[in-house]
Amino acid sequence: MRFQDSGSGFALWLSARETYAWAHRTGSSWPCSFLEGRRLFVGFDRNGLCDLTIDGGRGDQDCPGDELSAIVADHAKRKLGKDHPCYFVAIGQFEATT
Repeated sequence: MRFQDSGSGFALWLSARETYAWAHRTGSSWPCSFLEGRRLFVGFDRNGLCDLTIDGGRGDQDCPGDELSAIVADHAKRKLGKDHPCYFVAIGQFEATT
């Protein structure tokens, strides 16, 4: 995983190996994953997703939003603090509230 924080946004790159591993992780797999084995780049600002590239722009660039949100949240939460301007749009809105 490569992660770049610009202060008001962030970029996340995942390799094909990382998306495959995410889709097949023990106890929390994603059956029939569209993104498994594909390279993924996303860019976020405080309003949400502003850039998406799958496999370097080759082939289908559409993907299920729930899967995209889940893979981004799972990886970005390791790097973003809760006070980051993008935290809510990338992670916080998907967290369970109790």
